[in-house]
Amino acid sequence: MRPNGHLLLTTLHSGDLYTLDPKSPQPLIVASLPGATGLCGIATVDVRANIYAIGGGEHISFGFTPGTVAVWVVQIGENDMGVVLARIPVNATLNGMDSLPAKPHIVLGVDSKGGRVMRINTQTRHVDVAFDDPSLGPSPTFPLGVNGARIRDNHLYFTNSGQGTFARMPIDHDGNKVGNVEVVATLPQPPARADNAYDDFIFDHAGNAFVSLHSSSYVKITPKGDQSVFLNETGYSPGLIEPTSAALSLDGKTLYLSTAGTTVGTTVYGG
Repeated sequence: MRPNGHLLLTTLHSGDLYTLDPKSPQPLIVASLPGATGLCGIATVDVRANIYAIGGGEHISFGFTPGTVAVWVVQIGENDMGVVLARIPVNATLNGMDSLPAKPHIVLGVDSKGGRVMRINTQTRHVDVAFDDPSLGPSPTFPLGVNGARIRDNHLYFTNSGQGTFARMPIDHDGNKVGNVEVVATLPQPPARADNAYDDFIFDHAGNAFVSLHSSSYVKITPKGDQSVFLNETGYSPGLIEPTSAALSLDGKTLYLSTAGTTVGTTVYGG
């Protein structure tokens, strides 16, 4: 969410970064990131200067071509035009990202296939592995592990698509792991598969997580781990197709939920 209340959006189908005014149905291209054919996570680096870190690369099925993954640092001007300040190569299958609250120029990006958390310094361009853990890796039923990632109350919260978990681990101000993983909730109907997997999520101000669940619902997970269906395809036409992520308005009163859409035969359902 940008300071003006507009959304920042990525897609795995191009290297274009979009912005969307919730009052207007037409998204605008902020920047086309060179070398990327698909984009993933977004992290705010400097909210006042409108600087963001965007992950992506040359997209292939369930990942990116090795050697093409990077974090692009983009500054957005008042005219909604973006300028690429840096491209930082990252040897990982990046997915969800978030910036460290005490050092927002440092971004944690999760590696969905490697089961790691990468640390990217957008000022020095130094990249290292913050930590790895078995709870971050994929499973035999689904090729992606850790997916969405948010930092809250000195914890890194994350979804693991393959293992079917919504979990958290304590971290310090530099993004190092300083305690054990705690599973907060698990997939309602395991095992995980392409049409039954947690994706990205957002917190409201009370600490409730709203988690996208493929192929057609969002679930609400309370701080105590109670899980319930928040939204599904009932009442929608053609339905809630492939939920992917969520964002919270600046005043905390509105949730924005994104979908990927799909193609059935020759019919394209947009996200």
